[in-house]
Formats: sequence, structure tokens, C-alpha cells
Amino acid sequence: MNISRIFMATAPLLLSAATLHAAEFVVKSGDPNQVVFTSKATTETFQGKTNKVQGRIVFDPASLGDSVTVHIEVDMASLDTGIGKRNQTMRDDYLQTKQYPRAVFDGATLLSGGNRVLAADPKFEVAGNFTLHGVTRRLRATVEVTQKDARTLEFKTEFPVSLADYRIVRPKFLFLKLGEVQQVEVTATAVSAQ
Repeated sequence: MNISRIFMATAPLLLSAATLHAAEFVVKSGDPNQVVFTSKATTETFQGKTNKVQGRIVFDPASLGDSVTVHIEVDMASLDTGIGKRNQTMRDDYLQTKQYPRAVFDGATLLSGGNRVLAADPKFEVAGNFTLHGVTRRLRATVEVTQKDARTLEFKTEFPVSLADYRIVRPKFLFLKLGEVQQVEVTATAVSAQ
């Protein structure tokens, strides 16, 4: 029997064994999940917030390694800065949420730690594809993850987003009121899909 036949015969068994210990968690839109961006500029600091965060996380908690798969979406049209006119201008003119309704983080590569166990160290440096305003770029961030019990996973992260990197034009009339770099914080709870 040649090598390719052996591989074809055993591949389904290997695949099922690899996914046997994978845990799938779902992030559902609403509280307590929250995404907050903070804009610091010369004359003003303000925040935009939303709890419209959803997605899924799949991983093997006993051996993270390359087992992590992440897909998180944020409804950009739901961002609220506390001022109705500013919300409308931000959504319509700059984020263009009708054309680009979601920000998405997809995939995940662990940059720190190989076959680590989730319970041993809750902080991980990860990289994935972040899509905002129709532009996809590689994003690196430190994520703090806590598995509260077999059914509940909490995570939080913080990272900077440069408007220029995502082709978001900084409004001239708000130049001193809107920072070039926004600091983004994400806190969310995911529950077991099983």
C-alpha cells in the first residue's frame, strides 16, 4: 500500500481525533459584551460604544497551539458617541456604515506560547485579519482569556486603530476634535455552543 493511500485512509480518523477535544463558544450580541473606541485629540476626548458584538471561538483548552479559530463581528452602525448628530456624521460620512456595516476579526494565530493550556496563563498575544471600512490588515493584540467554567469564556483586549490605515478620512472641520489613532477596547463573554 503506498503512502498516499495510507494517508487517504487515515485522514478522516486524524481529523476527527484533532477536533475531538475542541470547544466551540458563541458570542451573542448584547450585554455584557462591549466594544469601546476612545478618540483623544487636541481639543476633545470622546468615546463610541456598542454592545452589538457577535461571533464564535473554537479551540482546544488543553493544547491551544494552532487549534484557535476566531470570528468576531461588530455592528458599526450601532456605535454611539452620546451625541446624535455626531453619530450620524460618523456613520454616514466617515465610517460609511451602509457600505461597510461591520468590523470583523477573523482567524487567530498564537504568537506566544505553542501548545499552552488555557488555564495556565490567561494572556496571549494573537494575530489575525482585521477588516474595517473595506480594508483588511493584519492585527496583533494581547488578549486576556478566562474560562469561568466549562460553558463560559470571558475575554478582553485593547489595540490601536489608525484611521489612515483603513482609509477613513479624518474630517477637516473636526481635525482638532478627532484623533488620528483610536484606542479600541473589547470585552465579551462567550458561551458554549454545545
